Amino acid sequence: MDVICHVAIEDDWEMSRGFGQYEVSKRGVPLDDAGYVRATTPERVAEVVRDGYADLSLPLLRIDLSLAGLERAGVPVEWHDGDPRVVGPIPMDPDVVVGEEPLKP
Repeated sequence: MDVICHVAIEDDWEMSRGFGQYEVSKRGVPLDDAGYVRATTPERVAEVVRDGYADLSLPLLRIDLSLAGLERAGVPVEWHDGDPRVVGPIPMDPDVVVGEEPLKP
């Protein structure tokens, strides 16, 4: 299974469950402002945490997203300079969200 990852602040992720979709691009930036949800490859998660969240003491999650599940849900993924961008809200669907793991900044 091809998987991409998103680093989420746990509170943001948990609050989104009630809405059925997640709409945060990255730390402090909503999807509406950025136009996409920032994602990365599994190999680059530690780099994203180091570069974007090292000063944050809030709990973080690594969210694993199925590329096939996103496609079936009609959510496009674009690649820019080797990084994936999820162009739309992430559905809180087990076909899309295939893993959630706590991270430490």
